[in-house]
Amino acid sequence: MLDPNLKVAFVGGGSMAKAILSGLIFSGHSPKHIMVCTPTAKNRAEIAENFQVLVEHDNIKAVLFADIIILAVKPNMIASVCAELRDESALQDHPNILVSVAAGINSEQVRLSSGNSRVVCAMPNLPAAVGQGLTGLYADESTAKSDITLVNSLMSAVGETMWINNPHHMPSIVAAAGSSPAYFYLFMEAMEKSAIAQGLPAHQAHEAVMQSALGAVSLAKQTGTSFSQLRGQVTSPKGTTEQAIKTFLQRDIEGIVGEAMIKVANRSRELEQSHTSN
Repeated sequence: MLDPNLKVAFVGGGSMAKAILSGLIFSGHSPKHIMVCTPTAKNRAEIAENFQVLVEHDNIKAVLFADIIILAVKPNMIASVCAELRDESALQDHPNILVSVAAGINSEQVRLSSGNSRVVCAMPNLPAAVGQGLTGLYADESTAKSDITLVNSLMSAVGETMWINNPHHMPSIVAAAGSSPAYFYLFMEAMEKSAIAQGLPAHQAHEAVMQSALGAVSLAKQTGTSFSQLRGQVTSPKGTTEQAIKTFLQRDIEGIVGEAMIKVANRSRELEQSHTSN
């Protein structure tokens, strides 16, 4: 259960920060206990208007305000942001917990840049905005159990959490969860376009695809039946669905998906190596 008085600050106000922010407010967390630090005046104004949270230009204000700071900036900015927070953090009796959501950044890199040992790496995804996210999390063995519990309560407020024991598994979490909503949207977009091309009105095509996707996921979640078994239940021999499945298999959908996910994971590793070498 998330402490209603927990103070959370975001350094960065991009899409992922807004998704987590939306999810926290959606779950009932008070906007007065949330701060967003972002350099762009327009973005600050939009965030303040849309979410009624505190907004600041100066990242140092996050250190003075928060129990947990979510580092939601681009990977190439993590080192400079951490260095910016470092001096002020050193003056605190209890340093803030730092949660990095930057792909390709590991906890050791954040620790070295920030001088702070209270670090957790997280890979959330966009459905966190409506409390339906999946966040992969990693903390090394030196991390206090109380910090792990606190971060888990925070990210559980925006969806499911999945703690991994090996930091080298994080790129696979990026491929399977962090990036994956885009895969589903691409597939749904293609289905919608095809239905429209076949003559279905656009609004009906959209609703048909969206509700079917929601229903398919809900059925899998509630029954616990494997994806393969559920697919078999829909695919009658010599029926209509079988024609679609045959087409997908002939085009090697498993190979395409596998290759795409490997490229995501490899890119995550490349980013980590590039920041390590720097």
